[in-house]
Amino acid sequence: MNKPETKKYMISSFGCQMNYADAERFASIIEEIGYVSADGINDADLIILNTCSIRQKAEDRILGLTRNMQKLKDSNPKLLIVLTGCMARRSWLNTKQSSGSPLQMGQEERASNLKKEMPWIDFVIESNDFYKLPELLGHPTNTGISDYFAYAPKAKNNFQAWVPISTGCDHFCSYCIVPYARGREVCRPASDIINETQKAIADGFKDITLLGQTVNRWTNPKFEPEFKKGRIGNTLISELNTKTLTQKEPKDFLQLLHFIDDIEGDYWLSFMSSHPNYLTDELIELMAKSKHIKPYIHFAMQSGSDTVLKKMNRKYSISEFIEKTKKLKRLIPNLGLSTDIIVGFPGETKEEFSKTARVMEMLEFDMAYISEYSPRKGTASALIKDNISRAEKTRRKKYLNDEILAKSALTFNQKMLNTTQKVLIEKKYKDDFLGRTDNNKEVQISNSQQLKIGEFASIKIASCTPWALRGIPNKNNSK
Repeated sequence: MNKPETKKYMISSFGCQMNYADAERFASIIEEIGYVSADGINDADLIILNTCSIRQKAEDRILGLTRNMQKLKDSNPKLLIVLTGCMARRSWLNTKQSSGSPLQMGQEERASNLKKEMPWIDFVIESNDFYKLPELLGHPTNTGISDYFAYAPKAKNNFQAWVPISTGCDHFCSYCIVPYARGREVCRPASDIINETQKAIADGFKDITLLGQTVNRWTNPKFEPEFKKGRIGNTLISELNTKTLTQKEPKDFLQLLHFIDDIEGDYWLSFMSSHPNYLTDELIELMAKSKHIKPYIHFAMQSGSDTVLKKMNRKYSISEFIEKTKKLKRLIPNLGLSTDIIVGFPGETKEEFSKTARVMEMLEFDMAYISEYSPRKGTASALIKDNISRAEKTRRKKYLNDEILAKSALTFNQKMLNTTQKVLIEKKYKDDFLGRTDNNKEVQISNSQQLKIGEFASIKIASCTPWALRGIPNKNNSK
């Protein structure tokens, strides 16, 4: 009897770190039913497109795959293509509720619409339902698992662990598709997070990142009723976030970090993305004194104008953002600080844009992800007239990048010249290696034959640009 041919799969992930973390679990689910990883797209029997909807460009990339996907289908009629991730859930309709907010489609209607746009898709399945894919492929399982987070991730390497602690979002920022694409916020149990983190550390992973759309809002589902009573608007009552850990498992994000930071090992711990409303004084103080938390934070400002922030439904003032950022920089002198900024939000005046520029100059971010506003169908801001020209948006973005960010990033990097940094080696680059410092600065390392990917090394910083550092290994390379 001929042995059945092994089928091969390929996962292509687009967008954010959460998607990459999801892909590691998708791989476990697919491999459980006998698929093995393909060497390339032409070698695959199953292609999984793990999509992102955060920006329109990410969706446009998927829609732009039509010609290639159809070619692959024509050359391999048995090829199956699965679309998952944000595009599988996000909704868009022309009709509106009386409140003006968009109506949501049912899952079948969303799938039908996507297949009309991309007829080469065989299955549309939401990330949360990915555990059902084996049955759709004709491989029913007896695991009894009804949560894709229950599958252990199949990590792409042996040194970076992405640990989701929550998924979805309850904030409904007016420009953001995430609550529609990812659903409402759901927090994972503390025991699951801790078990996954402990295993990664025990297995020698060096860089542990806790993930959530609003990561620092995490609360243990077991204690959720207690926390709901303690909310004022969108902010937790401060005393709930200052209690030391007295239970066998943490209640809130501060306690979760305390718990993980106490795990012994040579590793870095970080988290993203943080919302300003939940960055408490106690959390900043823990970052400053912890054994493992990296001196790095991605802290999204979005705009320097209170008027624009209100239109964005961000629920904090720019003065509050500035105060928290200054405290971060004061207590953590070598802090790597990145942010998100949107230029050309509907109605943004030149003066409101100038406020963003002034705050950027004041806070001296060493990295900023600056986006030109584009309306996302299904969001509240899409109902507002997009009255800033593309040329003006591009000019504003270029000004922030070239005149402000490039200078503050270079100043930050110059402070690291001739210092010795602990660097995690991530990959080979031509004859050199690339790695990152604990404050998230990329380093290109020359004369590096003795270095090993996935290990820490002691690197002397020899030169820099605004966007990267160059270094050489210390002679004795002590860690």
